[in-house]
Amino acid sequence: MGWGLRVLLAIIVLAIIGGFGLLFYASTLSPPQTAFEQTLSNDRFPG
Repeated sequence: MGWGLRVLLAIIVLAIIGGFGLLFYASTLSPPQTAFEQTLSNDRFPG
């Protein structure tokens, strides 16, 4: 097994580990609290 193949396999393994790390991190996040604003119709503006 040549060095190029070893480096390629190491990059692939690190990318997979990083992907699982991001999945774990994203699963532990809670959604941010967002404020909802309701617009009321106004008789002065058509539409």
